[in-house]
Amino acid sequence: MKKHSKYQPDFKWLLAGGFGVLLACKAIAAGPSNDAYFPLEKGDSWVYDTLNKKKNDHFDMKVVVEGPWEQGDSKGMIMKQKDQRGTMREFLMENEKGIFIFKLGLAKGYTPEVFTKFTPAVPRVIFPLTPGTNVHWEGRLKVAWVDKPIIFDGQVTGWEDIEVPAGKYHCIKLHYHEKRGEDIIDEDAWYAEGVGQVKYDGGQYVKELKSFTPAPHP
Repeated sequence: MKKHSKYQPDFKWLLAGGFGVLLACKAIAAGPSNDAYFPLEKGDSWVYDTLNKKKNDHFDMKVVVEGPWEQGDSKGMIMKQKDQRGTMREFLMENEKGIFIFKLGLAKGYTPEVFTKFTPAVPRVIFPLTPGTNVHWEGRLKVAWVDKPIIFDGQVTGWEDIEVPAGKYHCIKLHYHEKRGEDIIDEDAWYAEGVGQVKYDGGQYVKELKSFTPAPHP
């Protein structure tokens, strides 16, 4: 088994996973609560058609809410995504300002899971989800020997109608402009009420929703 020190996680996952980019549908002021656009019930699951733009290669990404986590005074829900590259787990936490990534767990094949921590926790969704909402975040990504500064600015830009394999959705779009070390990245994503992320386009990857299955209820 490989040692942790020899494992180099693929940070491009942060792009395909929608790191820091989010959207929602319909006007929040007169509609449902902000978190209706980011379902986080244990058992919720999604399948996305994911495109590697450089290789023109399509593959399925499966996402599921695993369940709760707790570490010291911090707690939330774990969202796991799995595809041909391996597995990534997001340790999410929520407050009145949005949904944040506390840390990530990255694993490939039989390699032990390596954890990436953001200091402070990085926004995954910002509240309120209304056009014109802005966010400015500065922090660091830390894992093993890597300690990379990250700066990004984001804005909820407005409503859009989009069509993906799962169907048609009326969504609100959010755009992020990010600087990660020397790399500059622009990301867009779309979220739908009661469904979550419908589409993501950023960096090397595009992903579109194929199916959403809510958690079963007794």
